Formats: sequence, C-alpha cells, structure tokens
Amino acid sequence: MELIDLASKVLDSFNSLKKILESEGDLLVIRDDPIVVVICNHKIDFYVNDEYQGSVGRDYCSLSELVLFEARLWLEALANLKFRRYQLRK
Repeated sequence: MELIDLASKVLDSFNSLKKILESEGDLLVIRDDPIVVVICNHKIDFYVNDEYQGSVGRDYCSLSELVLFEARLWLEALANLKFRRYQLRK
C-alpha cells in the first residue's frame, strides 16, 4: 500500500486515535526516541532528533530517506488499528 493511502486511513481515524494517543492541543504526538510522529487532522509530520524530516498527507508525500522506512512502519501500524466498542456484561 502506498504511503499516501496509509496516511489517508490514519487521518480518517483521527478522532478514534485521539482517544488513545497523547494529545497536545489539536495534535496527536507519538514519541519513539529518536522519532517523533505528529498527527494533525490534515497531515502527519515526522521528526528525528527534533529535526523535521517531512510530511505525508492525503495527496502528497514528502519524506527524507532518513525517516522513510520508519514512517512506513508507523503508518502501517496506525492505519491497521481496529477500533471496537466493548460492552461489559452484567
């Protein structure tokens, strides 16, 4: 699957992700030292050691070679999360 398609899936589930990930205002932040993934409602930014390495959105992908492999792994993981409501039985 292309990075743009994965990013679209992640962005489509932004509100569900917001319930389980650390948020800073309207941003979701994943810290996986030295990588930081910042998700907003229209793009996903990647940083390595606090240095911007690029973004991916619904219709573009501009990522450095340094972060490309890890970005794919994060996008695949986030795009394939399944959200399901569980109800407690009485």
